[in-house]
Amino acid sequence: MIQQGPANLRVYGVLLRGGRVLIADEQVGGRDVRKLPGGAVESGETPEQALKREFMEEGSLEIEPTRLLHAPGTLYSHWIHGLYTPMFYEVRGGGEPVTPPDEPVELLFMEPAKAIASGRMAAPEIVALNRALAVAR
Repeated sequence: MIQQGPANLRVYGVLLRGGRVLIADEQVGGRDVRKLPGGAVESGETPEQALKREFMEEGSLEIEPTRLLHAPGTLYSHWIHGLYTPMFYEVRGGGEPVTPPDEPVELLFMEPAKAIASGRMAAPEIVALNRALAVAR
């Protein structure tokens, strides 16, 4: 029997700095969403390696995952109308985000309450963000 990994494994990072969180504004499934930076885990990568790669690709940021915040299992996404398996990490890193011209994302630091109140974040991301904030206090 062939063992397969979780459906559409995705990793995201919560980078807090000065009371703000790094947010990725982008289009997913034709919707304007506000999410945590991250993306797909590629074949042969660990989730942590994928997260480092995604932060570098999206924002030219070197980060280090420090702990797993939330792994809710495989979920149905209304954004992509399909299954995905998200994992959310707290991350540390310096520098300012610089998005390459070929990346269709805008990265910005914003107040967590404003990001959550936008109505554009998925529930699992809000859980992860709140867990990171609870530890940061």
